[in-house]
Amino acid sequence: MGLRECFRLAWDLARRDLQAKYKRSLLGIFWMLLTPLCLLSVYTVVFGGIFKISWQQPGTGAPIGFVLPFFIGLSIYLLLSDVVNSSTVLYFSKRTYVSKSPFPLWVLWLANLMRAYTHGLVYAIMVLVLCVWFSVISLPNLVWASVLLALSLVIIAAMSLLLSTVGPFIGDISEAVRLLMRVLFYAAPISYPVSLAPESYRFLLWLNPLTVIVEPLREALVFGHTPSLTVLATLLGAAVVLVTVSVWMFNRIKGVVADVV
Repeated sequence: MGLRECFRLAWDLARRDLQAKYKRSLLGIFWMLLTPLCLLSVYTVVFGGIFKISWQQPGTGAPIGFVLPFFIGLSIYLLLSDVVNSSTVLYFSKRTYVSKSPFPLWVLWLANLMRAYTHGLVYAIMVLVLCVWFSVISLPNLVWASVLLALSLVIIAAMSLLLSTVGPFIGDISEAVRLLMRVLFYAAPISYPVSLAPESYRFLLWLNPLTVIVEPLREALVFGHTPSLTVLATLLGAAVVLVTVSVWMFNRIKGVVADVV
């Protein structure tokens, strides 16, 4: 099976999963839009309305509000959570394909990634609409945000490949990852700006991988700040390391996955 056929098959599997998920629902694929909107509404009422949390433009102190900066972070979290949670149980949930289908094992991983990135595309469109609504969109902002997002997507894809590879061999990894994602969400400046954290504890926020992805993207897209070389080097280095490790691990283990699931 050629590479082109593998990619086509992966998209067909991804599309089938999306259709199966929304097949019996009244609103169908509109849930892809309604789910993040509902979460945005709840968090806006609680954190933006009740607790009065808001972002401000550095230097001028001009209010940015809560909705746009928060939704950028929420979108990254929803995408990452979807990818890593589904990856840990991928080959168990597709055990029929793993044991009986002639196509390469990585096609299942790619199909799952395509499915999740389809949701991510919806989030990205919603973010762009909000940027236009709040009049913060500009070409330099979009260029740097695209660079940061591309590096982030490579990192997420590599994490997905690694987790899907080791998932069948570690029974507790699914529950552990679900718990870890909740911890990372509240320990990252997603629903609050970094400035609200005590200065002596802010370095701890940057130990959170969600912070490293979300904060530079938010700074570039909302505030128009060019990412530093340190940020770019960190994301690029993480992408290279994770891709190398995940591909190496996949090539070492792929032959025995069918025996485990």
